[in-house]
Amino acid sequence: MAKQPGRDGVFERSDRVGWFVSYVDSNGKRKKLRVQAHTRVQALNALNAIKVREERDKLLGVKTQSHISLSELLKRFKAHQKSRVRPSTLKRLDGVIAVLTANLPTELKAITRKDVAEYVSYRSEKVAAGTVFKEVTTLKHALRLAVAWDLLHANVAQGTSLPKSTQGRTRYLSPSELKTAMDNAPEWLRAPMALAVATGMRRGELLGLRWTDVDLSARHVYLRETKNGTLRVLALNDLALRVLDSLPNDRTGLVFPGVDPMRLTDNTRHLFKRLGIEGASFHSLRHTAASWLVMQGVNLYAVSTRLGHKTPSMTQRYAHLSPGYMQEAAGKLDSVFGNIMPNHRGLLGD
Repeated sequence: MAKQPGRDGVFERSDRVGWFVSYVDSNGKRKKLRVQAHTRVQALNALNAIKVREERDKLLGVKTQSHISLSELLKRFKAHQKSRVRPSTLKRLDGVIAVLTANLPTELKAITRKDVAEYVSYRSEKVAAGTVFKEVTTLKHALRLAVAWDLLHANVAQGTSLPKSTQGRTRYLSPSELKTAMDNAPEWLRAPMALAVATGMRRGELLGLRWTDVDLSARHVYLRETKNGTLRVLALNDLALRVLDSLPNDRTGLVFPGVDPMRLTDNTRHLFKRLGIEGASFHSLRHTAASWLVMQGVNLYAVSTRLGHKTPSMTQRYAHLSPGYMQEAAGKLDSVFGNIMPNHRGLLGD
């Protein structure tokens, strides 16, 4: 059993060898710890040094770093995010947390900038750049909160250099490819595929859609399970209306009850591969909707609004598909340089 500290804050314990000290840290919390001392005088000297340090930190506003583990911080981080992100995003966070805790020091305050840099290098050899970006972004966010919660002095992940993600191909289906896929798809898969290409909805938006958010008479749906977490009203075209009309409507439940997200993704990818439609996935149907809109002359702002893009750069990938897009861009040079070029037949030679 431990003995009570003496008036001077120095004491021994009956159950452990050595000298211990008791003091109040810069956060105002009582702390007890063992010090390197063989005599009471040495223990007192160690305690005085601790008190001087804590008083200095208190005056400077420096707080003692917590002994919390990285695992515990990430657990608190997940709880913090629960009310701020979609359930599907929260679920994916488990995988990121598992990887971070397995490859970084156990104690939170022991993590250094070097550790984070080595983590990036190690993971970059194992997974895609986009995956590394998500993992380190999660770590940065968690450490930023740790600083705000007075658990750390600084965010050691801030400013970490991340691998550049290559611009992936925006794969969309041609009309003939889509017809072939629809003709050969299993019955249960046709409606989700058709609605995806008719609306440009994301997989999560599609599978989260409820009949209570579908207004066929007004020709629109309310999308609540969006990636950005904001409500989006989506107008329905004739194809989308035909698809919805063909489905059983219980007026309350999901439009596609019982359709598992991974099953939908895997079966679509296998279908495309079997038919020789290379490089396509279920998400390609969203690209197909956007690409065809642009090729029909719909402006990029309207496409961005329909797809629920957060930034204009996300829609810009489709710009080259617009009729006359490059011709219009080239024509702009005429208005700039037309009046300053020599106007004679010999300008470019005979």
